[in-house]
Amino acid sequence: MVFKKLTVFCFIFFTAILVAQKNTIIISGRVLDSLAQPIVKATLIAKSKQANVKTNYSITDVNGYYKLKLQKGVTYQLSISHLSYKTLQKEVTFLENDAHYSVVLKIKAESLDEVIINYKYKPIEKKKDTITYNLKAFTNGNEFKMKDVLEKLPGVKVENSTVKVQGKTVTKLLVEGKPFFDGSTKLAIENIPADVMDKIEIISNYKESELLRNLADNEDLALNVVLKEDKKNFMFGDIETGSGVALDEFYKLHPALFKYNPKSNFSFIADVNNFNDNSLSFSDLSRLVGNTSNLLRQGSSANSLLSLATGNEERFQSLTRFSAFNFQKEISDKFTISGYAVYSNNDIQNKANSLREYIVDDTSIEENREDFSNTANKSSMFTIKLDYDPSSNQKWLYNANYLTNSSLFDKESISTLEDANQFLTDTNGDNYNFSHNLEGYFRVSKKHTMGIAFYQNVIKSNSIDSWSSNNIFLDNFLPLQNTSSYQILQNNSIDAQQVSFLAKDYWLASRYFHLFYDVRYSKKNSTIRTNISQALPDETIVKFINFDNNNILKLSDVNFGIGIKSLIGKLEFTLEGRPHFYNFSRVQLDNATFFIEPKLTLSYKIDDDIELDFDYNYSNNFLNDLDYLENLKILSFNAVLQGNPNLVDERSHNFGIFYSNYKNVDDYFFSSSLDFSINNPVRNNGVFQDGINQLNAPVLLSLAEQSLSSFNEFGLVFNKSSLDFTFSFDWFKTNQVINNNVTQINSYEYYLKTKWLYKLSKASQLNLQYKYSGYDVVAEGDNNSSEHTFSLNFDTKLFKNVIFRTDFSTNFVTNFDEGTQNYTIQNLFLGYSKPNSPISYNINFKNIYNNGVIVRNTFGNNLFISNQVFTLPRVFLFELNYKF
Repeated sequence: MVFKKLTVFCFIFFTAILVAQKNTIIISGRVLDSLAQPIVKATLIAKSKQANVKTNYSITDVNGYYKLKLQKGVTYQLSISHLSYKTLQKEVTFLENDAHYSVVLKIKAESLDEVIINYKYKPIEKKKDTITYNLKAFTNGNEFKMKDVLEKLPGVKVENSTVKVQGKTVTKLLVEGKPFFDGSTKLAIENIPADVMDKIEIISNYKESELLRNLADNEDLALNVVLKEDKKNFMFGDIETGSGVALDEFYKLHPALFKYNPKSNFSFIADVNNFNDNSLSFSDLSRLVGNTSNLLRQGSSANSLLSLATGNEERFQSLTRFSAFNFQKEISDKFTISGYAVYSNNDIQNKANSLREYIVDDTSIEENREDFSNTANKSSMFTIKLDYDPSSNQKWLYNANYLTNSSLFDKESISTLEDANQFLTDTNGDNYNFSHNLEGYFRVSKKHTMGIAFYQNVIKSNSIDSWSSNNIFLDNFLPLQNTSSYQILQNNSIDAQQVSFLAKDYWLASRYFHLFYDVRYSKKNSTIRTNISQALPDETIVKFINFDNNNILKLSDVNFGIGIKSLIGKLEFTLEGRPHFYNFSRVQLDNATFFIEPKLTLSYKIDDDIELDFDYNYSNNFLNDLDYLENLKILSFNAVLQGNPNLVDERSHNFGIFYSNYKNVDDYFFSSSLDFSINNPVRNNGVFQDGINQLNAPVLLSLAEQSLSSFNEFGLVFNKSSLDFTFSFDWFKTNQVINNNVTQINSYEYYLKTKWLYKLSKASQLNLQYKYSGYDVVAEGDNNSSEHTFSLNFDTKLFKNVIFRTDFSTNFVTNFDEGTQNYTIQNLFLGYSKPNSPISYNINFKNIYNNGVIVRNTFGNNLFISNQVFTLPRVFLFELNYKF
């Protein structure tokens, strides 16, 4: 039924396009010089003499070709110009479609003396804080979206829609220097067409305004997309449609439209599909909330926003409905308004089988579990931003953001120890989040730059949980009445508000050193309410009043910062001290805490684009609000949380060293980082284990925990290929508290990846990868898991008009129980389009071998999980795309 509706829709949709184009004709041709050589980047402007017909533009490509869309029978004044040639003006009228109209331009009479240009083309360039990738050196025209391009760039990694460059995560994504959906990388890489991009710029220490150069201490890594000249001031994008072949009921509709010019831009993205091709989930939306301030870096003031979120991959079935609109308009030279709206409506099914091993003292408890869940999730987000620049010495920004979410979740779990027990979980919840901030930056004098910022965040969350089974459960923690069946209800609500204010001054005190100082105030109020009851078979509700939570938390922080920044030869150092005065109130307890937060940063410039950095800080962190609960909160059918209001904060010493060498970035690059932390006192999750049932109780231990992390990357760039090596290592020395017994655990994580990109020809490219990830947990015993992945990506163009692409990966997994599993996933794409035609026809195979399971291994507290996740079966789509 759905397939029929989609077929009818596609027919109507493309019929409408054809009807709309009935009076539109396409004129194409070449612009040549007197020697019949193509003129590159000649500009053609067709201006109609009729007021209601818009002016059209085109720019010639490397072969001198152009294409214009004009109205049939309309007279145009056609202007053809180039810097080195005389401008040609003609009055033209076209009556037939696909008319061929070529012109010859005469060279200007002026001539220049002989000029010898000595220039070496560089595929990668490094200037100060910016690395520029010239994309034509790495692409071959077989790429469709920005993600396809990024995966071909040396030193760039795309995993789970996160972009990393030389080991650092991109935090801001820009198009023509303007934020794209507030810097969302996922929306950009999966929707921006590959053929509109000319360059990719990686900008370190990105600042939204030059006035922030010294004021803001954030280190955003920005990725800026530079568009091709013929895509500026024009609308571009595509509309993708797809339908399953034969008995497959899969379908998709995905329009993505963009327009950019210096004064305004807009983007519209929509997506409807039922095969896990999701644009944005509630989890992704939540990451866009907050952090809009350049001076105040804020975390969430409550802890519930992500509790109902689901991931984007590893789904058994799904139906995605998504739309998003982004705009920016320069009202005047001093005032700009921008914003975006996003709507997401997802129906998701997840299925998994897992082997769970609980370690208690010298024994282990093994549980087999089957989980099947359904989630219906609706989310909406609205953001507005006002940018006012009254002068070059002053700037004001205002941001407002509103996010709402509603979710219905149900899960059936079959837990098997000696006998099988069925548990049903249902959750119905709503979340609301509003945040806004106002900030201004001022250059008071040549030596003083000041900034002020105000931020407010309000969160409301309500949910109802229900767990039911024919067998009694959680009876060790709750006074349940004996009945024929058991149902436990829990009502949850969170109301939270956070307010912050900052005033800062940066003083160029002398040529030898700079001073900066600020005052900050932050206050957070949150109220967490929970109540637990038992629903009897006769619909009687038994309330467990003694287990109610009504926790009111108030945390205020007044702090003052003062720092010095100086440059001695090639060494730049920054030293900062920040005393904090905390007042923490919860459950009839009040604490006043004084804490000094020191920071030291050293940066030694060995040579141009070769640096060695060191940083140290001593910081504190208050715990999750739920850790301070006075009474029980149910987490699942076999786990409860018992908070502890007596806890305060944890503290850590953090050291970091970073070395980078990009001096010859077009030939090779190298970067390496080493981070070490000592945490004391540190939060730990104490576990009281009874069978598979767990009571989780947070504790603050005065036993130091340590961690060591290293990330290293080396890349080589050749004429037709590039080679990347990545190695990372993580060591965690932690304390495990099980049934009041403290055990020291050493865990090790290893990651190795090699990527070889080879340009076989102008139309063909090969990408070979090997990836290894290992996990080793050493306590009284030794548990480890590993995964080897071999993958191949290949794309080529056949018969000039056919694009063939395939990606293939084989995974070899060793679980914690030493069992092994292997699986292979391959996707294949075949596309056809005529030159200069906006329509293309594609065949898309996903999961060709119909692999139904992937394997995931995880470890937490005393629980080892080897999880088999059931995935979508084979998908076979016929696609029809229209490109603007």
